[in-house]
Amino acid sequence: LLTTARAREMFRGHPYQIGIIGSFTHSVGRHYIDQADSIIVFGASLNFWTTSFGSAIPAVPLIQVDSERTHIGQWYSADVALVGDAKQVCQQLMTLLPTRSPEDKPFHTLETRQRIAEFDPVGDFQAAHTARTIDPRSLGIALDRILPEQRNLVYDAGNFLGIVPYISVPGPDQFKFTTNFASIGLGFGTALGVARARPDSTTVLIVGDGGFLMTISELETVVREDLPLIIVVMNDCAYGAELHFLKMHQRPVGLSVFPDLDFAPIAEGFAFEAFTIRTMDDLEQAAPSIRSPEGPILLDCKINADIAGSFMSELAAFEGGED
Repeated sequence: LLTTARAREMFRGHPYQIGIIGSFTHSVGRHYIDQADSIIVFGASLNFWTTSFGSAIPAVPLIQVDSERTHIGQWYSADVALVGDAKQVCQQLMTLLPTRSPEDKPFHTLETRQRIAEFDPVGDFQAAHTARTIDPRSLGIALDRILPEQRNLVYDAGNFLGIVPYISVPGPDQFKFTTNFASIGLGFGTALGVARARPDSTTVLIVGDGGFLMTISELETVVREDLPLIIVVMNDCAYGAELHFLKMHQRPVGLSVFPDLDFAPIAEGFAFEAFTIRTMDDLEQAAPSIRSPEGPILLDCKINADIAGSFMSELAAFEGGED
């Protein structure tokens, strides 16, 4: 079972849930996707990001189910099109499927369930910390452990979205993307609305330094309205996506980078509890406040700008005509 990013954690707790398909897939997800002998899709558009520009979908029969006929095959070819409500179609398909013996269900085994349950994303990469910055992937794994369990995640847009697979949420209703138009700066306003609508849980805004600079004045709104908000600034001293895109095309990067601004003192001036995070030890020192916030918190996380989101390399491969 896989979902799109927007349906994150729809199957939370299911023993066969293997995460997000496409640009945010981890190694266990890719392992089982590559072995699939068929794929059935409910409601997903199968756009470039969902399919990693086509590379995430194996060459097997694909059934696409959608309530709107025009959505089927819009971004990715379907071998079979089924128009209808997802729940009703699923129920009808279940009545048509033949009964199978355990030998005919090679993935439905204790070994598979254990492999999924024991998966640790730390093994998917070699952490690349520097003397003054941290690897954003390691940061995400640590934040997943430290942030309040009852949380809403709101993402701005940028290269830092590579952190998405590493921070979980209670369910898809607690996961908000603001990347519809690939425009940065929309996350803070969205987070304000989510925090106002859900005062009994903590809202976490994950935003790049570029997007944060566009909306930094909203710090005052958070304090004035007493909103339960934690802001995680993914500070790579750059418009990260533009930086890597320019590098891919061997173009000058000067206009995409800017000085190492320290946002923590600015946030403290608005009555935030604020921390500058340059090492994993810095994050652990801030952990007690993050776990049990008594007011708004800002984490100025200095991340390694050399680490590109996986979707950047997928985009480069697509533009270069690679399979």
